[in-house]
Amino acid sequence: MRMPYETPPWTQVIAHRGNSGPIPENTLAAIESAISLGVDMIEIDIRLTKDGVPILMHNDRVDDTTTGAGLVTDLMWDELKELDAGCWRGPEFADEHVIALDAVLGLTHDRVALNLDIKAPEATAPTVAAVIQASASARIVISGCTSNGVRTVADMNGDIAILFNLDELLAGIDPSTAPAVARRSIDLALELGAVGINVPHPLADADLVERAQAAGIGVWAFTVDEESRFVDLVDAGVTSLTTNWPERMLPLARGRISQRRLDHS
Repeated sequence: MRMPYETPPWTQVIAHRGNSGPIPENTLAAIESAISLGVDMIEIDIRLTKDGVPILMHNDRVDDTTTGAGLVTDLMWDELKELDAGCWRGPEFADEHVIALDAVLGLTHDRVALNLDIKAPEATAPTVAAVIQASASARIVISGCTSNGVRTVADMNGDIAILFNLDELLAGIDPSTAPAVARRSIDLALELGAVGINVPHPLADADLVERAQAAGIGVWAFTVDEESRFVDLVDAGVTSLTTNWPERMLPLARGRISQRRLDHS
């Protein structure tokens, strides 16, 4: 039996949609760049084509980041794979194409861990199936999951680490109550069997981290591009920080880790 992904004993740096600050998101170029930087994990967004192929795409429409138009769910994989997904960021990125999840699982094998962010519920089961097919559970975390999504993943394969997203709990609430909701989500994540809660970074603080750690749950925060905030969250002990600019944030994280180790030596 393959063991689920185990987080390292430091705050992980996760490249958001690959190295998406300077490079088109969810492309092979962004993924390869993030790997070359030495990130701990790469987050990519997963949607499902009309014919059931899990692909990398954040938005529900392809218009913003490709040369195509329309909803992902209305397009076949054979159509989508021909679209240019890079030229919107500049001519130097022309010929970066929409890519399928199975290709990325092969590309990253034994090179980097992946956070698969499910952007549509119907993509959950096919994503899990692709991970199983690739024998990749030990280097995968699945996020973007509401309570139903967590249950779907767990029912299909208990060896895949899952994060519980707070979207359903935060929808329509008074923003002032969000911190309390985040604290309550720890118990729900524990009940569901999730390894952590996936929270917008403004909700992450030392109190939330302490409560989560006491319950054996991680706090994964997104998306942090401001350096002082990044350092604050490293000091708070969050499990993972997702950023669009890993090249800027990696030295900060590594420096804080080194100092922390020196302090305890």
